[in-house]
Amino acid sequence: MNTTGSKRELRQHMLASLRAVPAAQRAHDSAALRAALAPLLCGDTPLQVGIYIPMPHEVDLLPLLQEYPQHHYAAPRCLPGRQLCFHIIKNVSQDTQPGAHGIPAPRAELPTIPPQELDILIIPGLAFTKQGDRLGYGGGYYDRYLPLCTKAHKVALAFEQQILDSIPTETHDLKIPHIIHT
Repeated sequence: MNTTGSKRELRQHMLASLRAVPAAQRAHDSAALRAALAPLLCGDTPLQVGIYIPMPHEVDLLPLLQEYPQHHYAAPRCLPGRQLCFHIIKNVSQDTQPGAHGIPAPRAELPTIPPQELDILIIPGLAFTKQGDRLGYGGGYYDRYLPLCTKAHKVALAFEQQILDSIPTETHDLKIPHIIHT
């Protein structure tokens, strides 16, 4: 089997595994992961933080907006050519709308944060290794965006079942330098 086929099967397996986690357990683990992220977010200096609007099976990052209100948060919107643009969000229910692939996205008219101005970028994924390999959703959006984030501390938060010993990788797959997991 080729790498693309292996990744497709692993994505299906990981999605099923993540969707099977009870909501209460996911909420508990999400809170623990946000607490583990605290050393990067504590302090009075406002930071530009790139987050993602979580799908129901992902780590819930949205409480960060209330837990660390001193920062400026931006979420991605998918653009043509599999590109991302991060827009500042303050109120998720008011500032987002259904976006590409059914994922909530910020409204296009909201101000943007250029990638080189992000201080922290929290990256989604389906699976990770402790060495920083990442299995995304297959669009390559973050593989294109990460090199533009020249000063950002790049981090991923992962549930226990998302940490694997190995993930099939290709030359364009970028490593995530900091993986926080339960």
